[in-house]
Amino acid sequence: MKRAHILSNSLSFAAALTLSVGAITACKGPSAAGLEARKAAKTRFDRVGVGVATDQAEQALEAGQFSAALKHIDKVVAVTPDDFNARLLRGRIVLEMGRLESAATDFKMACELNPGCDEGRYYLGVVYQRWGRDDEALANYSVALAIEPSNTHYLLSEAETLLVLGRVSEAKQLVDDSLCHFEFNSALAHLRSEIAAAEGDDVEALHFIELAVTLAPDPMLYQEDAAVVAFNAEQWDRCLTALATLPPETSQREDLLRMRARCLVLTNRGHEARDMLVRLENAPASSKAGYTLEHDLTLGYIAWLIGDAPRAEACADRLMARNPTLCDGYLLKGVILERRGDLEAAATVLAKACQVDPNRKLARDLLLRTQAAHLAIAGVAVAAVGP
Repeated sequence: MKRAHILSNSLSFAAALTLSVGAITACKGPSAAGLEARKAAKTRFDRVGVGVATDQAEQALEAGQFSAALKHIDKVVAVTPDDFNARLLRGRIVLEMGRLESAATDFKMACELNPGCDEGRYYLGVVYQRWGRDDEALANYSVALAIEPSNTHYLLSEAETLLVLGRVSEAKQLVDDSLCHFEFNSALAHLRSEIAAAEGDDVEALHFIELAVTLAPDPMLYQEDAAVVAFNAEQWDRCLTALATLPPETSQREDLLRMRARCLVLTNRGHEARDMLVRLENAPASSKAGYTLEHDLTLGYIAWLIGDAPRAEACADRLMARNPTLCDGYLLKGVILERRGDLEAAATVLAKACQVDPNRKLARDLLLRTQAAHLAIAGVAVAAVGP
């Protein structure tokens, strides 16, 4: 009994000693498995933090809060410097802030980290285009489109850059080759209208711009362009129709009012055109000192065509005084003097028009006509007096 008790005490002591040693060992630090568990936990925590910061950056970017967006994405880049999506998002943010150098650096990094990053190539093209380096912009748009051939923005950007560079046939070929992806796309129809206009085919340009208006979710996107294209195609009624659909803040712009006036004249509504431009002159925001060259040219010729000589002459006088190197003021004044019967004065003014613009055929023809009439009248006068 005593021996059993001693043995029991010995076992208890051994167990206590074993526990103590284990506790001491535990105090020395975590095991390898524990370290891995901690590392995995930190990775999960960082991943969650990165996801939250990325979401916050995207939301701030969409809201136009660019400084806040940059603050959030910089946290992400600091944790995951090799994440091409983070670099791409950072580039978009600083691009919106106008920091083109920084944006280019981020987009290049995104493309290095992921050579298949089509968005990085596209936005790098945008940066180069803002710098006026159209050839480099074109190269990046081309790569982006090659990576993602069904992206409308990439196609439009590449084709429009080709147009800017004067490579119209290449732009047309690019679009024709891509029609399978964008057959019913309004933006593509608009682009095809621009290509046709660049080729001098105003009828084809009008066809495509009207198709763009039809296909667009909001026809107002292209109605102003439709008016301009119709005017260039000499489709005056269609131009007037397009102008009539524009909202007042657009349709009352001076350049569009002048376009409307020209269309009215060319559809035998000259008095309506003249009255509209006179109202523009008399509007509270206008003043005689604010008459523009374009206004005087348009109103002057319209007034002449409908027989309003006093208003035409007022425009001619302003044109000669303010724009002495422009032929039109002298030309308009000359025909007014000719009709008034003052052929000598008319010939003098028309000679000035020819001097200012020697290549203006109308000025030369009017001068010759006026001089011939003046000589004929002088000859009749001499004959009437007799020898």
